[in-house]
Amino acid sequence: MNRPPNRRILLIDDLPSIHQDFRKILSNSASPSELDDVEAALFGTAAKAAAGADGFELDSAYQGQEGVAKVSESLRQGLPYAMAFVDMRMPPGWDGVETVRRLWQEDPRLQIVICTAYSDYSWDEVVAQLDVCDRLLILKKPFDNIEVAQLANALTKKWDMTQQAEVQRDHLEEQVRSRTAELKHANEALLEQVIERKLAEQALRLKHEAIEASINGIFLINNRLPDNPIEYVNPAFERITGYASDEVKGRNIRCLLGEDQDQPGIRAILEVMRDGREGHEVLRSYRKDGTPFWSECYVAGIRDNSEEITHFVVVLNDISEAKRLEELLHNRANYDTLTKLPNRLLMMDRIAEAVAKAQRDHGRVAVAFVDLDRFKFINDSLGHDAGDVLLQEIARRLCECVRESDTVARLGGDEFVILMEMAGDVSPVMQRIVDRIGQPVTLAGEEHAVTCSIGVSVYPQDGRDAETLLKNADTAMYQAKEIGRNSFQFFKDEMNARLNERILLETDLRHAMERGEFELYYQPVIELRGGTIIGFEALIRWHHPSKGLVLPGSFIPIAEQSDLILRIGEWVLRQACTQNQTWVRAGISTVPVLVNLSARQFDRQDIVRLVQRVLLETGLAPGLLELEITETLSMQAPRRTIEFIEKLKAIGVKVAIDDFGTGYSNLTYLKKFPVDKLKLDSSFMSEITSNKDSMAIASAVIDMGHSLNLTVVAEGVEQESQLSLLCARGCDLMQGHLFSPALPADEFAALVRSGRKLVRI
Repeated sequence: MNRPPNRRILLIDDLPSIHQDFRKILSNSASPSELDDVEAALFGTAAKAAAGADGFELDSAYQGQEGVAKVSESLRQGLPYAMAFVDMRMPPGWDGVETVRRLWQEDPRLQIVICTAYSDYSWDEVVAQLDVCDRLLILKKPFDNIEVAQLANALTKKWDMTQQAEVQRDHLEEQVRSRTAELKHANEALLEQVIERKLAEQALRLKHEAIEASINGIFLINNRLPDNPIEYVNPAFERITGYASDEVKGRNIRCLLGEDQDQPGIRAILEVMRDGREGHEVLRSYRKDGTPFWSECYVAGIRDNSEEITHFVVVLNDISEAKRLEELLHNRANYDTLTKLPNRLLMMDRIAEAVAKAQRDHGRVAVAFVDLDRFKFINDSLGHDAGDVLLQEIARRLCECVRESDTVARLGGDEFVILMEMAGDVSPVMQRIVDRIGQPVTLAGEEHAVTCSIGVSVYPQDGRDAETLLKNADTAMYQAKEIGRNSFQFFKDEMNARLNERILLETDLRHAMERGEFELYYQPVIELRGGTIIGFEALIRWHHPSKGLVLPGSFIPIAEQSDLILRIGEWVLRQACTQNQTWVRAGISTVPVLVNLSARQFDRQDIVRLVQRVLLETGLAPGLLELEITETLSMQAPRRTIEFIEKLKAIGVKVAIDDFGTGYSNLTYLKKFPVDKLKLDSSFMSEITSNKDSMAIASAVIDMGHSLNLTVVAEGVEQESQLSLLCARGCDLMQGHLFSPALPADEFAALVRSGRKLVRI
């Protein structure tokens, strides 16, 4: 009669919450289908059926001493535990290693999983202290529920299999002793004949049992002959190894080890055979054709009537699939499935190890936090498949830019982290990454411009642990985004203060609209020949209750990091259209108002439908509205941009490309954009009269715009010398403080009513 499987588990941990979590995972619940599948792969189809039928019996101890007492009591009652989960740190009592040592003194058969969140105990150190590894696994916190359940199923099953092997061994030994007793009373003349007959019967019985259990390879080793030759193998052995029976009879077990003769497992098996004990080891074995496989070998001696071991019976299991699943689980726990890069868990361990090494060697470690700019736009506009392709390409480019000894990890989404042991300044590496990521990438058959923002923290000055270094690198990355993206920043202590200020400002920003703290200012766009106003740009201002007038450069980047920009952008559009329609009715305005679109609006809102609704609500003619999109935004997804502009043009709204000259443009697509204007970015104005490159770029943009029959507008004109140069180059329209700053609505209306010419050529 088969005894029921032992599902008794002891949890030793000083935290009650851990006991609650384990009970939720393990107590009297059927295994999920994925767990069943893994257990079936590990132990065969019968194991899959049993796993769902038997629940776990979970017992708790909160210190190592209490756990040892429970194990001792369980043995006294004849109800041993199959396995134990043991926490590594349980102050004030024993640590995990001491607890395991004491547990095995009570019950050497106990299967144990050490649970730890720390990297200061390596596997090799634990094995060295405990001098054993076949009954021990280490589980890193935080752990996955399924992983815990899988370990519980696997190790309790292993305990049962070990007990079954011991029962079989005991049964075999009992038979040998029984036959020996019979032979002692037999006639001396018939002794040799009886022995031969019994051995023949034993061989037949063993062969029959081996055939019945054909999933396992079984073979006999003769311990009385030199070199311990193989004497018998069963059909399963032939199937597993590829060797026919005659090819291995008379040979040593070393024939299964190929060139890998000195592995630790074989030394352990030889010690077991030498000492006359039973045992099992995992070996790297090789089939006849040379292909490797993982095998688990159980070895037990067969004794004669004088208690001398004459043979060893070896049970051979091919556990290659179990090893593959083990490796798969390890990879899933430590590596990103999309990019194959280390994940957050493994990266945090790597940073901790690098910091520990740097502390010993008085070295330095750099942690770089890399975030793609506007990845969500590509993911939403081109689909997740294109987004995945982009992430894989970014991962490849990052690995190209660093050394093999450095670590590149993906934390999730579009966030990557690079770990480098520093031998000098890492600025060239960071710039190389920015430049490489900024090169166009082909997605869905078209080129797309992608940029990144990088923050760098350095051990020891920016942090002495993985969490602090990563947090400070993240803070520096946000600083890189705020100053314009497509750049890198090293962490500085004052960034934390700026971050706190930014958080407070964002909190105030969320209430600004409800409190009516926003106001639109208007800056005229001037036609050079007549000096007349041919349009005006709506620019938002924030009347902060304590900071006073806040310019958009201080709060728009914050709004763009969240959905706040959607509400603000819609408010600006509606307010600008309402104001222009008011001026049209009053006879003040007959020119369009210019409204900027943010990247997040372009990504997340149906702008065309929003514009149609606002125009309908305000009554403003479509021709009196002009929308501006940046050059960088327009090139993120050129085909989508063309479709977007065509829809706006179809309802009569004008479109301009803003900040031209600062991004990556493809002339082929630019020719296809049905826009009305190009706006030369204001960053060129400060150097246009002194820097040849800025002047050359400005001239090229003007010439290119005219070649495409577009009107060219120069922003940020503040000096007469700039005006003269732009006029000489043939620029059509201008705006800037030289003509008029941005004005509140009433002051702008007064300027228009005055009819004053703002410039004369």
